[in-house]
Amino acid sequence: MRKVVQSSGRNLTVAIRLSCAAIVIAFAGLGVFVLFLAGGIADRVRLEAENQLVTNELDRQIQLLARDQSQISYWDKSVESLAGRIDPDFVDKEIAGWLWEDFGIETTIVVAGGGQPRVVVQQDRVLDPQEGTDFVRAVEDLTSAARLRYLNLRRATDAGYIVAGNPLSGDSQLFVPDIRPVNGRMGLVVAQAIIPDEDAVLPEGAPQVLLTFKPVSPELLKTMGETLGLSDFRIVTGEQMQADHASIQVGHGVEGRPVLAEWQSVAPSRAIWSMSVIPMLALLALVGGTLVLVARRSAAALRALAASEQQNRFLALHDALTGLPNRLHFDRTLEETISQGRHDRCAILCIDLDRFKAVNDTYGHQAGDTVIKTVAGRIAETVGDAGIAARIGGDEFIVLLHNEIDRDNVLWRCDRLIESVCRPVMFEGGTADVGASIGVA
Repeated sequence: MRKVVQSSGRNLTVAIRLSCAAIVIAFAGLGVFVLFLAGGIADRVRLEAENQLVTNELDRQIQLLARDQSQISYWDKSVESLAGRIDPDFVDKEIAGWLWEDFGIETTIVVAGGGQPRVVVQQDRVLDPQEGTDFVRAVEDLTSAARLRYLNLRRATDAGYIVAGNPLSGDSQLFVPDIRPVNGRMGLVVAQAIIPDEDAVLPEGAPQVLLTFKPVSPELLKTMGETLGLSDFRIVTGEQMQADHASIQVGHGVEGRPVLAEWQSVAPSRAIWSMSVIPMLALLALVGGTLVLVARRSAAALRALAASEQQNRFLALHDALTGLPNRLHFDRTLEETISQGRHDRCAILCIDLDRFKAVNDTYGHQAGDTVIKTVAGRIAETVGDAGIAARIGGDEFIVLLHNEIDRDNVLWRCDRLIESVCRPVMFEGGTADVGASIGVA
């Protein structure tokens, strides 16, 4: 009987020990699972936010190029000067003497309806049209698509054909963009039919197309990376992609090779793991009290996850430098305003800083950051409860007013904004005097 009791006691002891071990192992497994789950959620939220920021920024760059090249492609004078015999004075003054110096458009080509280049401008130099043949061939799909859009949108008049509406937006958008390598250089490409803006008309047949190319330079990539808060930001073809980088397709490319934007993404899960591994090992080293500690640490991990997700959501909708709403936040607010039927009772102010580049060039980016943060605070204070102010680029801000938006009040607030921005900004090592230009819609 004693042997049976002793054997039973030993068995119970073993069972208890095994149960305790099983509980510890179960908690350890649960802890590892929670860390993987928390890290996966945090990584996914962060990556989605970064993807959206990159998409918005590249869309903004394409829209800027389309807007700049439309100075030529959407103009009566262009239609008249480029029809029939090319007007060399127009090419020299309005294309070679303008697009490169003012907008950084490196290559501009006028393509005839038959597909051959008629005007080729490299920076501010007018070249022989034949020198643009390879370029035109490399983006032939874009010019064909631009012609097709024109033919689908054109409207016949008594004298010829026109395209009604704004060619830069909405259902009447004419331009066809892409991000791709052309002749070995990565860049933004926009193709648009050359159409009149007022009185001129176009004849029957395929239109001439304006091709513009703006290279994605290392300086532009650096600026975009700093604006987005992303390190090692690049635009590459698929075969150049690095395995340890996050990426998103941003262009169709050529010959089946997509164009990708990639960057070094810092996964929040690494921080979660680094903060949790040592406590989890300590919990495993304890037997009885470990269970309580596991519960507490699990709760702390979940709170840390919630805080991390909340911070990621905040960063996705706000500018990291100034704390102001970013473009995504502004777009959502504007869409909500329109969806609620308040679009006839709001105003949009587009604000660009003047002389800001001189601050960076003279005092460095740290001083420039100080100026941006100070100006952002002044703009937000001046706008107050009348609307929201957002930062959408390096020195670009935008304001949505929904209170007191009669003409006098809006102009008064614009004056107040300019006065506040123009006040000197003091920082260690100097003082900056910047100005502001405001466009109102």
